[in-house]
Amino acid sequence: MDRAFRQGHLEIDFPTEPFHSAFRLLVRSAVLFFANLRFLAAVTLLVYLPAKLALQFVLYVLDVPTSGMVSYLALDLSDLFLSALVIPAVIYGLVAKFRGGQTAPVRESLRWGRRQWGKTLWNMFKVEVTVALWAALLLIPGLVAMVRLIFTDAIVAIEADRETEVLARSRVLSKGHGWRIFLVMLPLMAAGLVGTFLILGAFEDAAYSRVVMALADSVLSVAGQWTTVAVLLMYLGVASPATPAKPLR
Repeated sequence: MDRAFRQGHLEIDFPTEPFHSAFRLLVRSAVLFFANLRFLAAVTLLVYLPAKLALQFVLYVLDVPTSGMVSYLALDLSDLFLSALVIPAVIYGLVAKFRGGQTAPVRESLRWGRRQWGKTLWNMFKVEVTVALWAALLLIPGLVAMVRLIFTDAIVAIEADRETEVLARSRVLSKGHGWRIFLVMLPLMAAGLVGTFLILGAFEDAAYSRVVMALADSVLSVAGQWTTVAVLLMYLGVASPATPAKPLR
């Protein structure tokens, strides 16, 4: 995979499965997620856990309530910065798994994540603003914008230096697949929202809440990589040649 650093992109030179069924993709993403949970947890927790603990310490020093709006905004903002590093690292490791049967080493994956961090963060910010502006008009346009821009992170992680118009590229790839993308994302988003409210809400008023909230938030971020896996499979299914895929392990 060192050639990726030399060439500035990841080569998709392995069999892929076309994206024809939302249900089948959800099943495939679940298999891939749980089969590689150790790698996903390692990459995510190495970044999230120390950062979340440091954030909670800063909020404690500043006497920011754990249940206040400032705390929630700080958590959301930290998620944006941290996911911009973790998502390309996860995709790098999984692409290596597709190619050679084993995920890339965690350190090497994080190297790729650091390489793509700035570009990923900038495009994530543009997506957030675009979706928020459309959602401010009506809910449906916001959902449509989210679906059209769903491949942004995968494009930055895989096409990297080869693609400069990332949001436009995502709109092209998602065209004609909108309903299938929505049906994949709907249960994943619902599960994420339920997990966030149940787990973080259960600890926000506890005496030991800051440490536990950092731990819970980091664990939720590991679970959130299921979405990254699903988006990666959808991307491969619409952006790569339609060749038979090997069974996921």
